[in-house]
Amino acid sequence: MLGDGGITNKQATVSLNCFTDKEYANFVTQLIEKLFGIKPSIYLQEKNSVFQIVVSRKKLVSFCQSIGLKIGNKVKQQVDIPDWIKQNKQLKKACIRGLFDTDGCIFYERHRIKNKTYSYKRLNFTNASLNLINSVYKILTELGFKAKIRNNRSVQIEDLEGINTYFEKIGTSNPKHKSRFGEVG
Repeated sequence: MLGDGGITNKQATVSLNCFTDKEYANFVTQLIEKLFGIKPSIYLQEKNSVFQIVVSRKKLVSFCQSIGLKIGNKVKQQVDIPDWIKQNKQLKKACIRGLFDTDGCIFYERHRIKNKTYSYKRLNFTNASLNLINSVYKILTELGFKAKIRNNRSVQIEDLEGINTYFEKIGTSNPKHKSRFGEVG
């Protein structure tokens, strides 16, 4: 919900790219069913290239609020990771994994110097909530990663050893990230 999710008074929604996150959308749907015993509705918005996974249940919305998630615009509210997650190492890892799975990416930063191209793999999380960016940074550094905040909108792990350790110790549930991680830079 902190990443590509949203909560209204009556619904909890997760929006994912219908092309690149198709397999991940299946994972999220099954996770909702497993955790809450609710089969979500899935809507395809081809015009926007989006799958919307929707649960229309006031009880689920109330539960989300009771654990520290907020109804409404997450950016305006500058959401953050709830304290109960920040106090538990396993929950911190799971939360970071979920955030990177939804709002993260692996990319190659390329520089050209004197006709030679240099390419570096980067692991990146981007979000418009400064509170969330700062919390992700803090958790990653607490877990021993050499994270950096870029432009107050993203947190990156820039060293290959750190990226490898991230996938070994935190992992991903998003197949597109698994595939991209396996690519040779």
